[in-house]
Amino acid sequence: MAEKEKKEIKGKNSAAAKKPGKFKQFLHKIVDFFKGLKSEFNKITWASKKSTMRNFVLVLVIVVVAAVVIGLADWALGGLFNAIFKGINNLF
Repeated sequence: MAEKEKKEIKGKNSAAAKKPGKFKQFLHKIVDFFKGLKSEFNKITWASKKSTMRNFVLVLVIVVVAAVVIGLADWALGGLFNAIFKGINNLF
């Protein structure tokens, strides 16, 4: 073989030897993912206990008010429809 061919073969073999296997690349990607995940978690600013409680009470009040409004509307419309249907039944 010519010297040039030997160098090409040697260069290919040494490059292949330096290149990590697919499994190692996969593991490296997983490790990088979790490092990035940890970095992103460190950037999170969590709400304070006071703010969380205030928001919880606000949501609870809104839910109770909405339930009362819907209940009253149901009661009123139910009475209205009963009155209408009783009136129709009396006509016939």
